Amino acid sequence: MSPRTPASKGRTRSRTTVRGAAGTDRGASGGRSPAQQHRAWLGLVDTEGPFLSVPVLTGLYPQGIPGMSRERREVLRAAKPTLDRAWDAWDADRDSETALASYRRARDAWVGTVLTEVLGWGDFWVTAQHRPALAETYRAASDGIQAVTVTPTGALLRGEEVGALVLVTGPADSLREVGQDGWATSPIDRMAAMLRAPGSTCSIGVVTDGRWWAMVSAPREGSAASGVVDCQTWVEEPATRDAFCELLSVRRLVGGTTAQRLPRLFEDSVLAAEEVTEALGTQVRSAVELIVSALSDALLNATEREAPASRESAGSTDPGNDTGGETGSGPLDAEPREVYEAVVTVMMRCVFLLFAEERGLLPTDTLYTGGYGLATVLDALEARARDEGEESMDGTSLTWHRLLATSRALHGGVNTEDMRIPAYGGSLFDPERFPFLTATDASGTLLLTVSDRVMLQVLRSLQTARLKGQEARRLSFRDIDVEQIGYIYEGLLGYTCTRAEETTLGLLGKDGEEPEVRLSVLNELAEQHAEDADLAGAIIAWLKEHQPGAKPPTLKALTKALVSGDTLPDADRALRNVTRDETLRADLRPWIGVIRRDLRGRPVVIQRGGLVVTETPSRRNAGAHYTPRSLAEEVVKYTLEPLVYSPGPHETDDRSQWQPVSSDRILDLHVADIACGSGAFLVAAARFLARELVEAWTRESALQQGIRPAELERQALRQVVARCLYGVDINEMAVEMCKLSLWLVSLDKDKPFSFVDDKVFVGNSLLGLTDLRQLKSQHIDPAAATTQRLFELDRTGAYAEALDVDAVVKRVTSRRQDLASEVSSTDPARSTTTKQRLQHKNEEDLKLLTQVADAIVAVGLNPVVGAKPGQRLNEAYSDLAVALGRAFPAEGASDDSMLEDLLKRGLTPTVPTDYKRWHCLHWPLAVPEVMERGGFDAIIGNPPFLGAKKLSPTMGQNLREWFVNVLAGRRAGNADLVAYFFLRAFSLLNERGTMGFIATNTVAQGDTREVGLDRMVDSGFTITCAIQSRSWPSRNANLEFAAVWGTRHVVSPQVTMVCEDESVPRISTLLEPAGRVEGKPERLNENSGIAFQGCIVLGKGFILEPEEAGEWIAEDPRHAEVLFPYLNGEDLNSRPDCSASRWVVDFNERSQEAARQYKLPWKHVFDKVRPERVVKDAEKYPRMVNEWWKYWNSRPAMRKAIADLDEVLVIARVSKTVIPLRVSTRQVISEQVVVFATDSYAQQAVLSSSLHQYWAIAYGSGMRSDPRYTPSDVFETFPRPEPTPELEAIGRTLHTERREIMLRRELGLTKLYNLVNDPGLEAGTDPDVDRLRAIHVELDAAVAAAYGWEDLDLTHGFHTYRKMTRWTVPPATRVEILDRLLEENHRRAAAEAAAAAASGQSTGGSRSRRGRKPASSAQAQEATLDI
Repeated sequence: MSPRTPASKGRTRSRTTVRGAAGTDRGASGGRSPAQQHRAWLGLVDTEGPFLSVPVLTGLYPQGIPGMSRERREVLRAAKPTLDRAWDAWDADRDSETALASYRRARDAWVGTVLTEVLGWGDFWVTAQHRPALAETYRAASDGIQAVTVTPTGALLRGEEVGALVLVTGPADSLREVGQDGWATSPIDRMAAMLRAPGSTCSIGVVTDGRWWAMVSAPREGSAASGVVDCQTWVEEPATRDAFCELLSVRRLVGGTTAQRLPRLFEDSVLAAEEVTEALGTQVRSAVELIVSALSDALLNATEREAPASRESAGSTDPGNDTGGETGSGPLDAEPREVYEAVVTVMMRCVFLLFAEERGLLPTDTLYTGGYGLATVLDALEARARDEGEESMDGTSLTWHRLLATSRALHGGVNTEDMRIPAYGGSLFDPERFPFLTATDASGTLLLTVSDRVMLQVLRSLQTARLKGQEARRLSFRDIDVEQIGYIYEGLLGYTCTRAEETTLGLLGKDGEEPEVRLSVLNELAEQHAEDADLAGAIIAWLKEHQPGAKPPTLKALTKALVSGDTLPDADRALRNVTRDETLRADLRPWIGVIRRDLRGRPVVIQRGGLVVTETPSRRNAGAHYTPRSLAEEVVKYTLEPLVYSPGPHETDDRSQWQPVSSDRILDLHVADIACGSGAFLVAAARFLARELVEAWTRESALQQGIRPAELERQALRQVVARCLYGVDINEMAVEMCKLSLWLVSLDKDKPFSFVDDKVFVGNSLLGLTDLRQLKSQHIDPAAATTQRLFELDRTGAYAEALDVDAVVKRVTSRRQDLASEVSSTDPARSTTTKQRLQHKNEEDLKLLTQVADAIVAVGLNPVVGAKPGQRLNEAYSDLAVALGRAFPAEGASDDSMLEDLLKRGLTPTVPTDYKRWHCLHWPLAVPEVMERGGFDAIIGNPPFLGAKKLSPTMGQNLREWFVNVLAGRRAGNADLVAYFFLRAFSLLNERGTMGFIATNTVAQGDTREVGLDRMVDSGFTITCAIQSRSWPSRNANLEFAAVWGTRHVVSPQVTMVCEDESVPRISTLLEPAGRVEGKPERLNENSGIAFQGCIVLGKGFILEPEEAGEWIAEDPRHAEVLFPYLNGEDLNSRPDCSASRWVVDFNERSQEAARQYKLPWKHVFDKVRPERVVKDAEKYPRMVNEWWKYWNSRPAMRKAIADLDEVLVIARVSKTVIPLRVSTRQVISEQVVVFATDSYAQQAVLSSSLHQYWAIAYGSGMRSDPRYTPSDVFETFPRPEPTPELEAIGRTLHTERREIMLRRELGLTKLYNLVNDPGLEAGTDPDVDRLRAIHVELDAAVAAAYGWEDLDLTHGFHTYRKMTRWTVPPATRVEILDRLLEENHRRAAAEAAAAAASGQSTGGSRSRRGRKPASSAQAQEATLDI
C-alpha cells in the first residue's frame, strides 16, 4: 500500500488480526467454528449500517463460506498485477492525466475480469451502453437547477430481472468520501440513491474504483448497509475474498430460492441487528445494576470506616449517624438519585471511549492504548480471569482507576512530549460533576472503587452480545450507529436509585424487567401460603398490583424455582458472598431459588441502607422503541428540504427547478426537537444539513485548499451542531445522552467537543412562556392583564437591572451569538473555557427573570386556581404582583416567602412523578435569538405518547387544565398528550417554519385530532406530507405510527402533496386525501338519543358463569329480576348466534335495601365487588364508594330509550366489520358495544352500507387497523336518509339470510366477513359468500338511491382503505361519498341552527363540536359516552 493512501476505516487492525488467526492459505479455518469463521472475515470488512450478520450467514453456510475454485484463483493472480502497477503509477503522480487514463484502462479490464470470470456473471453482465433502459430506470440526481446525475455502469441481468447494479468510479482513497462535484455524497451513497429510484426493482449494488470494492444494500424502505473490501489484500486475506465473491455470485443474486438470495440475507440481518440492540439494552441495564451494587457496598463500607472517626472527633456516640450519606456535606454525601446518574454517566463514558477508539478518533499510540484506552481492556481482563480466576479480581480495581484517569485526561487534556490529547471538555467527563466518585482519604486513596471483576462483567455487557439460543459474540462499535447507542441508553431513563429501608431481594424475571421485593413481604406471603404453587401465585399477584411494570416468571416456572432452592448445591456459598450475618443468611435461605444472580453469579440481595435500582413513576406509562436511522432521516429530509431550496418543494414539483440556498442561509437555520430524548432526530438533522453545507461550499468555491472530503464533512457537522440545532427534554439524563449523541456525530480527534450547553436544555417544553409580553405583564394572557399593575419590573430598586427584560435579553442574545460558533481550533482550551464562562454569565443574568417567569406559570398550575381564564385567575395574578413586590421592593428589605410559597404550590406535582418540581422552559429567555425572529425554522421529533385517560393520573389534573386552556385555547376534549406537543411546536414556528413529527395514529382521530391538527389547520398550518398509519419498522414493537409534515408558509396551489406515498391535491387532518368539501362534521339534533355506549359495569365481581346464574334462579325465581346475559363485543363478533357467553348481576338503580332482597346475588357482589370499591377515594369516586353495588354507569337514558323494544341494533365498538346486528333487549349490553335504540330494518340497511362504514372509519378512532365506533363522533354526525320500502326490504334480507349462514356454518360475524372481504376467494368458490356480496351490492344501491345519489359509481370490488381490504365501492367513489355526506351534514346542521335561532332555542350540533349540555341527571350520566 502506498504511504499516501490511508487504509479504509479500521482495516489495518483487521489485517493484522487475520494474519495471526487464519494465515495465508485459502479459507483455513484453524479449527474455528463456522460462526467464528464468519466473524473473522466480517471483521476485515469496513461496514456501515446493518450489514450481514453472523447468525444469518451461519444459517446459510453452516460449514463456513466455500473456498474459491483453483481456476478462478488463477484468473485473479494473472489479472491483478496489471491493476497494481497502474494504481501505483497513478498514486505516485495523482495530477497526471496520462497516469489517470492508464489506470482507467487497467481498471476497466480488471473490473470486467472480476465480474465475468471471478464472480461468474459471464453473459449476465450487461453494460448500460448495451441496455440504455438501465440508465433511464436507475438514474439518480441531486436536486436543483445544476443537478449532478449518476447512472449505473451496468448490471447483472437475467432476462428482465436485475440482480445487481454496478457503478465504476474514479480512483479514490475511500468509497465513503463525499464527492466534490456539487453533490455531497459518496459513491456508495449514490449507488443507494440509484437502487431507490422510483422504478427500481433491485436493492443490491456493487461499487468499485478497481481497488476498493463495496457491496451495497438499499431497499426502498429500510436502512441502507454497505461493506467495503480492498482487493490488494485478496491474496493474504482469502476468507474475505471468498465471501465477497460467493455472496455476489449469480445464485445469490438471481438464482435459487428467494429466501437464499442476498436481499433476504440483508433483510434478515436487519432483524438480527435489532435483536442485538435489544439485547445490549438489557445487558447495559444489568451492568448498571451491578455497578450500583458495587458502589452501594463501597459507600456503606466507606461510611462505616469514616463513622467511628467522625463520632470520636465530634464526641458523639449516636449510632444513627452512619446513614450512608443521605445528608451532610462530606465527599460521600450523595443522594441515591445522584449515584444512579453517576453510574449511567460512567457507562456513557465507556461507550464513548469504545466508539471513538474503534473509529480512530482518539490517539492510537502505545502510550494512550496502554495507559488510557479501553478497547483492549476486556481482552486483558478475560486473560486474567482465565489465568487467575474471576474471584481473585475482587481484590483489584485497576480498570476503575484507568477509567477515572482517562475521564480526567479527556476533560482537561494532556499536553506532554510523548502524548497530546485536546481538552474535550463537556459534562460527560467532568470530574467535578460527581465528586464522590473521585473522593480520596488523607493518603490520596480513592474512597470508592469498583473491582476488576465487576468491570469485567460491565465490559462484557458492552462488547459482547448474548442472544437466546446463540453463542455469545464480540461486537464492534464500528458497526453500531449513534442512534442505536442512544436507544440503548434511553432504556435507562425510566429508573433511578432509592435507599433500601429493609432487606430487598431481586427476583427472577424477564431480562431487564425483573422485580425487586422486600424480604418481609415475601415472608408475610409465605406465612399465608404454605404450598409452593400457592405461594408462587401469591407473589405474582402481589407484583401485578404493586409492580405492574415488572415481569416475573410464569406460575409454573416460579413454583419450580421455589422447589429447586431446597437442593441448590451452591446456595450456602452464594449467601456467604452476600453477607456474614448468619441470621440474615438463614432468612434468605428459603428464597435462594427465586433470587436472581447478578453478572458475577452472586444473589441480588440489597441490605438495609443499600441502593436498589427501581422504576420511576413515569416508566409504567411510557414505552421506548428503537427509532431506526432510516425513519429519523425520512422525517428530517421532508422537514428540512423546503428550507435548503428556494424555490423548493413548496413552490414547485419540478425538482430540476429547485434552487439550493447559500451556505450562510443553511447555517442561519434554527432546528429543534422539543422532546429530544437521546437525540436521534437531531443527529439525522446534523447529517442532512452538513451534506447540504458541503454542497454549498463546493458551489461557492469556499473549500480550503487540500482539505480532505472526510475532514470537510466533519467541519460541516461541527458548524451545524454549533449553530443550528436545539434540543429540549424533561429528563436530565436524556439531555446528557443527547449531548453525547451530538458529540459523537461531530467528533474530531484534534478538537474539543462541540459546545452544546447553550443549545440542549432540561425543561418541560409544554410549561413555559412563549412571549416576552407575558413576562412584562406578569400574566399568561397579556391581553387579560390589568392596565394598572401593582408591580412593575423597572421599579424594583436594587433589582431593576436584573429585571430589565429588554436589557437582560439583549445581553444574553449577544453572548449567545458568541457561543454559536465552532470551538476555536487555534486555542481550543481557551475557547471552551470562554464559552463556559459566557454560558455561566447568561445563566446568572437570567436567574431572576426566570424566577418571575416560573411564578407566572405556577399561578396557572395552582390546583386551587387553575388555568381557566376568568376572574379567579386574574385575582391570582394580582396576588402574584403583591408577592413580586415584596420579593423585589423598590426600597427596603425583601421578603420572598410569599413568592416561594406560590412557586411551591404551583410547580410541585400533585401526583407521584419523577420530579420534585416541574422545570419550566421559557422560550424567549432560553433561546432569544430564535424567538426574536418569530420562532424556529423547523421542529422535528417523536413526542412522547400518553393516552388521554392517563394524563391526569400521570401528570396531574392541573397540568391537563393548563394544556387545555393555555396550549389548546380552551378547546377541551379527551386528547392524547401528543396533540399538545403538536400545538406547542406549531406555536414555536416562525412564519415560514416547517414541522415533521412521528406520532401514534390517534393524532388523526377523534378528540386528539380535533384538539391538535384541526386547530392547527384552522390557524394556517398546511399538511404537505402524511403517513396515516404504518407498522413501526421494528420487529420488537407492535404498534402503528403516523407521520405529519407541514408548514406555516404558503404552499403554491400547483404543488401536489404526498399522502401514503401517493400524490394528492390536499391532505385533510384525517391524514388522507382531502375532498372538495372543507370543514368538520357537526352533531345533529335529529340523531340525539338514539346511539348509546353500553353499561359500564367496572367490576369483575358482577360477572358470573351461566351455570351459576341458572342454579340461583332455580333456587329462587326472583333472582331472574337481577340476573341477565352479559353481551360484550367479543361475543357479538365471534359467536354464530351473537349470544352472551357470561351472565351478570344487575341491580340497576335499586337502593341498597331493595338489592339486599336478592340474597345470593347480593352476597356475591358484597364479597366480590365491595372490597375493591370501598377503598377508593370517596370524594373522587362517590358513586363507586357510596353505591358500590351499582354499575359505574348503568346507562339510564339508554334503558329508557329501548324500554319498549324487544330487539335493538348493536355494533361492537372495536371491530373490523363495522356491521350492526340485531339482538334481544333482555340482557345487559356492555360498554364494548354500541346500542341503537331502533329495530328498523331500514336503519339496519343504512348502518350496514359502505356509506356508513366509510363515515365510521373516517371519523371514528382506533389504535391499529380496527376502527373504534364512537357514537358522538360517528352516529350523531351521520346524516341518515329517509327510510324507504327498498331499504326495509334489503335490510330484512340481509339479516335473515346472513343469520342462516352464520348458524348453519357456525361462523361468527368477523370470520364470515373475513371471507366476504377476501380477494383470494374468487366468485363461484363459495355460494354463501357470493350471495352476501350480492346483497351488499344491492344494499349500497338502495341506500344511495335513498339519498338521491344514483349517479355514484357503485361497482364493487376489493379496495383497501386504512390498511383494511373490503368488498366495497371504488376509492374515487369513497371520496365523493364522504364529500356528499359532509356537505349534507353541514346543510342539516345549518338548518337546525336556523330553526333554533328562529324559535329562540339553542342547538348543540351547530354550536359546539362537543355536543349539547345535558339537561337532566339521566342525560348527565350519558355524558361519559366517549370513555
